[in-house]
Amino acid sequence: IDSLAPDVMVPHMFCVEGMTRFRSLFDLLDIPFLGNHEYTVWPATDKATTKQLLDACGVRVPKGNLLVKGQKEWPSSVRVPLVVKPCNEDNSRGITLVKREEDLAAAIEYAFSFDPRVVVDEYIAGREVRAACVEEADGTLTVLPKIEYFLTDIRTSAHKLATDQSGKLKSDAIQAAKKDGDRQCPADLSPVLHERINAMVKEAHRVLKCRHYSLYDLRIDADEQPYILEAALFCSFSPLSVIPSMAQHAGREDLKHPNFFHSLLERAAAEKPSQSAVVASCAGALANAPTTDTLAGLTRSVSDGNSTKSGPSADDESA
Repeated sequence: IDSLAPDVMVPHMFCVEGMTRFRSLFDLLDIPFLGNHEYTVWPATDKATTKQLLDACGVRVPKGNLLVKGQKEWPSSVRVPLVVKPCNEDNSRGITLVKREEDLAAAIEYAFSFDPRVVVDEYIAGREVRAACVEEADGTLTVLPKIEYFLTDIRTSAHKLATDQSGKLKSDAIQAAKKDGDRQCPADLSPVLHERINAMVKEAHRVLKCRHYSLYDLRIDADEQPYILEAALFCSFSPLSVIPSMAQHAGREDLKHPNFFHSLLERAAAEKPSQSAVVASCAGALANAPTTDTLAGLTRSVSDGNSTKSGPSADDESA
């Protein structure tokens, strides 16, 4: 890969390995790429971890319990109606809306057949919305026009991927799953609800340390309070992808496909260090490396097992 000297990489592997370890490989090779880093995608692949991170930072999520096969296999703090889903599945595979207590055991067993970690959440009756935010060139965040899905209760895998009679995905699985009138973009929401969702997804983007873009599924209760269900931190930037589809309604030429995609390519490619810069950086680091003559002059203070050099230090939060 390094011998090819690519300017930028566009991720198109959406398995867990492709979204995590392969991105780390390109980081190690100093080859920039579009989208979120491995350290952002890893926690987002687990619905329970995503919820814990958001909840700890004040971003509203449904109340619920994490079940672990062989350790805790029954919810302790939530009651029906409930949504039971595997932690590490996409496209609503393994999900069940449980309305009766007598159906809960079967729903949990079904979810465990996909993953040894299962989330059991309170069911938020109301509307379902998808929202995304993108990073502008100056680093500010813009929320794209939202999608509302018109549902009887929840989105299942049948709403997302169409299968044939044998259960295999159709060649046009995504397009075939869409039905006339089952969604609307831009969503018709009140100004108050728009503002609440905008603030929520921007904060989630920062909490999860996202880059370039982020996408969220939300439920809206009767009081117009939004709850984030999960984060989807990947995009292929095909014309059928959700983020380009939303951006088409933004009223801005620079966000329409493929203009925004091209701008991200240029931004990412600009991150690639030039060979001369790499050599100069290495030379500078070697020139300033401590020697046996200077090591003795360094002062160190030890507190709680952590060592700190005296003098100024960089703030870990700064860019």
